[in-house]
Amino acid sequence: MKKFYRLFCRGEEVLSCTLFFMMVVLVMCSALARLVKHPISWSIDVAQLLLAWTCFLGADVAFRRNKLVGLDLFTRKLPEKVQKAVTLVIQVIMLGALVIFIVYGLRLSVESWKRSFQTLTISYSFVTLSLPVSSVLMSITALLKIKESVSQLVEAKK
Repeated sequence: MKKFYRLFCRGEEVLSCTLFFMMVVLVMCSALARLVKHPISWSIDVAQLLLAWTCFLGADVAFRRNKLVGLDLFTRKLPEKVQKAVTLVIQVIMLGALVIFIVYGLRLSVESWKRSFQTLTISYSFVTLSLPVSSVLMSITALLKIKESVSQLVEAKK
């Protein structure tokens, strides 16, 4: 199971980087096309779609690697056991927020199903689905981090 999870995580990283690269290339091509008076009308919509998925998938990658921005100005001064307890509480709060994002993100996706892009014939739900999908992925990461934090707290008590 761990091997599958590592492979899945690697796939998520590759997908996130690929989407980012595609977005950058598309925006550059669009700018050049505008420069020569041949704008690409659909580029903004596709760039928006790519940006949403890149940001939210990238958030899970950053969360997994402990690269999210955080304030540890006060917690650094606390004893190690208290730091670990605070970390656990924060992870549980984050998991709660992610569950809310899943529920309301799915609602938003359903509500925006009939809405389509201005230049594309696909539903805007393909953008809004990036929130609940990435929230599910981040919830898995959060659960694994919570498990690790609990293990560390149990070890610290010994």
